[in-house]
Amino acid sequence: MGGAERTVQFIAESMGGAGYRAVVLSAAPGKDVRVEEVNGVQVYYIGLKNLFWPFPATGDLKPGKPLWASWYALDMYNIWMAREVARIVDIERPNLIHTHNLFCFSTLVWQLAKQRGLPLVHTIHDYYLLCGRSTMFRNGKNCQPRCSACRLCTLPKRYHSSSYVDSVVGVSHSVLERHLNNGYFASSAKKQVIYNSYGVTSDIQSSNARSLPIRFGYLGRIGPDKGVEVLLNAVAYLPKASWNLMIGGRGNVEYERYLRAKYESPAIKFLGIVQPADFFPEVDVLVVPSLWHDPSPRVVSEANAYGVPVIGSNRGGIPELIEEGRTGFIFDPNRSEDLLTNMQRFVDTQDIASVMRVACLRRAKSMRPESIFEQYLEVYDDTLGIV
Repeated sequence: MGGAERTVQFIAESMGGAGYRAVVLSAAPGKDVRVEEVNGVQVYYIGLKNLFWPFPATGDLKPGKPLWASWYALDMYNIWMAREVARIVDIERPNLIHTHNLFCFSTLVWQLAKQRGLPLVHTIHDYYLLCGRSTMFRNGKNCQPRCSACRLCTLPKRYHSSSYVDSVVGVSHSVLERHLNNGYFASSAKKQVIYNSYGVTSDIQSSNARSLPIRFGYLGRIGPDKGVEVLLNAVAYLPKASWNLMIGGRGNVEYERYLRAKYESPAIKFLGIVQPADFFPEVDVLVVPSLWHDPSPRVVSEANAYGVPVIGSNRGGIPELIEEGRTGFIFDPNRSEDLLTNMQRFVDTQDIASVMRVACLRRAKSMRPESIFEQYLEVYDDTLGIV
């Protein structure tokens, strides 16, 4: 469903290819546990033991705030999900447990791992351990400092992180440091930053400079926290006929309808769900205008793999993924003219994108799956060695 799930799939399938065996545990709608083989990996789909499935399909009834509050209370210490995990762990008898997205499971699974003497690695993909919403973003603003409700409801998570996790991996320095600064994970725990991987497209070559219009693009979930409206506001001030904007992805139906109506223009196209292989060859520059502190958006690495430079906001781990002036530019979304200035650079000097293309393809090589997988194997070896 998202970056964390893609990372789990990538690691599990890579483990099989390297001669190891990985078993994946995933929360799923329903009550029962079913087992399937997916691309050679055994997957246990565990029916969620909570009040409702938190990812409703379009048209499903949306739970109200009181029901959500109860859901989060159960998710904070979900004994029933932990019991299911414990039962499967006892069947599979793994050498090591690697947790990723614990939403629906709770950090109680860490306790059961240590009760069985198993080495434990955790990868931080978001702010689930710090925030009930996992985003630290509320009412259009980043939460700084954390609200008292989140500090209170995440106390068990903080305790479990310091008591049970042997090695912690952040998908960016930003997200790792934010957890460490809030007292998470023991000082003795091994700490590492491993960025999200993305396969390099081998047939991408350097291209000649383009003439106008410059093709800007956005790819991802369409929501207020993703800053799509910041992009739409900025692009309207560029000279007419000098740009096109393609927006790939979906979001809240009402919000998307609002954006389509307010920013209606023949130069703006909302594409809906689109695959990277179809999207990136049609854009010259990707814009990642996130307002929230996005830990490590995979779309930046996707763009680099296709030789597409990125204009990204100075939020979360985004600046770590962009080499300023070489693979793109960084802007402050609180300064309305900042994004416009960076977009204007590509309009005024059309060969910037083609020059940056070479640097993007070079950087993409450092995100190759085999390189990222080797880094995780080193973490596993180190963790097994200390437990």
